Amino acid sequence: MISTPVATEPQPTTPEPTTGISRLQLAAIGAVVALAAGIGLVLGLTVLSGRGESALGPSAAYVPADAAIYMEARLDLPAGQRESLRAILERFPAADADAILTDALATTLDEALASMTPALFDYSSDIAPWFDGRVAMSLLEFPASADPMSMQLPAGAAMFGVRDAAPAGEFAGRLREALEANGSEFTSTDHAGVTIWALEADASMPMAGVGFAYALTDDQLLLANGPETLETMLDVHAGNGDTIAQREELRDLSEHLPPEWVGVMTVDAAALVEQMSSALEQGSPAMVEAFGAYLESVPSFVVTTIGFEDDAVRFDGATTMPDGDLAPSNSRRDLAASIPADAIFFADGPAVGQSLVQSITGLRSALAADPAAELTLQQIQQMEAALGANLEDFVSWIGSGAIAGGWDGSAPWFGLALEASDPGEADRRLGQLRALVELAAMDPSTQVELSTALVGDVEVTTVSVNSDPMAVFAQSNFVVQYALDGGTALIGVGEGFVSRALKVTPGDSLAGAQRFTAAVDRFGDQ
Repeated sequence: MISTPVATEPQPTTPEPTTGISRLQLAAIGAVVALAAGIGLVLGLTVLSGRGESALGPSAAYVPADAAIYMEARLDLPAGQRESLRAILERFPAADADAILTDALATTLDEALASMTPALFDYSSDIAPWFDGRVAMSLLEFPASADPMSMQLPAGAAMFGVRDAAPAGEFAGRLREALEANGSEFTSTDHAGVTIWALEADASMPMAGVGFAYALTDDQLLLANGPETLETMLDVHAGNGDTIAQREELRDLSEHLPPEWVGVMTVDAAALVEQMSSALEQGSPAMVEAFGAYLESVPSFVVTTIGFEDDAVRFDGATTMPDGDLAPSNSRRDLAASIPADAIFFADGPAVGQSLVQSITGLRSALAADPAAELTLQQIQQMEAALGANLEDFVSWIGSGAIAGGWDGSAPWFGLALEASDPGEADRRLGQLRALVELAAMDPSTQVELSTALVGDVEVTTVSVNSDPMAVFAQSNFVVQYALDGGTALIGVGEGFVSRALKVTPGDSLAGAQRFTAAVDRFGDQ
C-alpha cells in the first residue's frame, strides 16, 4: 500500500437568448448535471445512514465485478472529512471556509445554470431535492481494436445517488420532454421492472457504441451510452452475477486503505492488458510478443482512495501483483537526508533502476517489432555506440530514487537523489557520460561547456549549454550538475541543488524537518 500526503470561481456569462434545445446539447446537459453534483463537495448534503464509511455506495451494486474501471465520489463529505477540508481551506487566506462549506455556492451554481439558453433547471430546485451526495462512473469493458475502422466506445455509465425518486423522476422527465420538443426521439422499454429510455441512435455516427440511455431506480439515476449497458447493470443489481463491491481483491485491498475517504477508484489492470493484447495481436502478433514480459508485470487489480486528513489531502493506493500477492507495503528510505530542509515538494520510491530497465527493454522490443521504427532504433543504437554501453546499463545501478524541488529564498531549485546500489558501476557510467560531454564540448558550435569543482571532498561536475542570443526565444544558459557522494548520486537542474545537498547535515536536511517527520509518522508505515 502506498500513501502520499499532498499538502477558483468563474464568472458566468450571458449568451444571446435563443429558443429550443439542440439534440447535440445532450452531452453538455450531462456535463452540467455532473458539475451540479460536483458542487455537492462543498454543500452539506445528507449522509447515507446504515453504511460503514469504507463501504462502496449503492451504485456499486449495479456494476459487474469484472468492470474495467469504477470510480465513486462521496460529495457529501462523510464524518470527519468536512472538518479536515476546513483545516485545509483555512491555510489559504483568500478562501472563505465558512462560505465554501455552506450553501453559499449553491447560489453561484444556480446563477451559472441560469445562464444556459434555454435555462432548463437549477441546482437548488431540481437537483438538491433528490441527489444524495454520491456520484459514480464506470467502464464496464474497454474494447480495443487495432483497426481504426472498427473502433467502438467502451460500455460506460454514470450513476447519481437518489434519496427521493419522485423529484428525480420529474427532473429526468423534464429533460426528456425538452429534447423531444426539439426533435429528438426517445423509445422506452421495460427491463427487470425498470423503464429504460433510449435516445434514437444517429445513423450518421460511424463509431459503434455511440448513444444515450437512462433509467431511474429507487436509489440511482443511471446514464449510459446505450440501453444494452443499462440492461447489464440492472441484471447485476437483480442478483445475476457478482458486483464490484463483492470482488475478493477489493475486499482484501480495502483492509489496507483508510476507512474514510471522499473518492475511490478501482482498475482491473489485468483485464485492460488482456484487451489491449488482443487488439495488438490482431494488428501485430510480433508486438504482443515484444511487450509480453512487460505486460506480465503489470499489477492485476488496483484500488486508490483520496481523502482529507487533518490539514492534508491524502492519496492511498493498494494493488495485487500478477501472482495474486499484495504489493509490498510502504518502507522508509534515507534519501530525504540528502535533501535541503526547505524542500516544497518531495517524492521517493524503490527499485527505480529496475523499473527503468524494464521500460527501456519493452520500448526496444516494441521498436524492433515495428518496421516503421527502424530508423528510430538505428538512432538509439548509434547513441549507445557513442556511450559505449546499452541504455539499460546506464540505469541498472540505480536503487531507490527521490525527486525534490523548492525555493531557496531567491531562486527555485530542482534535483534528483539516487541510491547507487553499486557505487563503482555508478561512477563508471557517470564517467562515460562525462567523456561524451567532453567530446561534444570540443566542437565550438555545440555551445557546451564542462567544468568541475570540489564541495568538501566531493567533485561536482557542471554542464552548461549556452543559448543562441539570436534565437527568437533566447534563454539563459541551461545548466545541469551532478556528483557522486559515496552511495548517493545527486543530479540537479541549475546550480541550486547539488552543492546545497552536499552541505546538508542531519539537522538541516528534510529528513530532520519536523513537518516531514510528522508527515512520515502520519502516513509512512501504513
